[in-house]
Amino acid sequence: MKPEKLIQEWMDAIDLDPQALDLKERQCRFQAMEQFEISLEWPQGTSDLFAVMDLMAAGTGELRKRRLEKAMQLNVYGLRTRGAVLGWDELDDRIVLSYRLLLEGLDIYGLNATISNLIEVGVELEEEL
Repeated sequence: MKPEKLIQEWMDAIDLDPQALDLKERQCRFQAMEQFEISLEWPQGTSDLFAVMDLMAAGTGELRKRRLEKAMQLNVYGLRTRGAVLGWDELDDRIVLSYRLLLEGLDIYGLNATISNLIEVGVELEEEL
């Protein structure tokens, strides 16, 4: 299934505002828990879908150093992140949590479970960062 169709079906199933979908930018952006910005992205040239949660600003000085070190500690083996990856978005200077999903075999239930898991893990990790 094409990512656009999958995401539109998922959006319909959860009653997400249609304006969250930007086909030109190849992404769907929405807020979770009135706190976290989440995007579903399918970049040109890849057959994968990325679910990305914007956790927080990297910060400055000592706070930045501690946050980035802690993010790398939490990332080890993907155990604390339940397979997600903590990273640094250098363009926005933010710490993000993301999953890379294979589109083959993915349905709206699997997508919804992944997004729910992303939110749960993000809430847990935000407290530690």
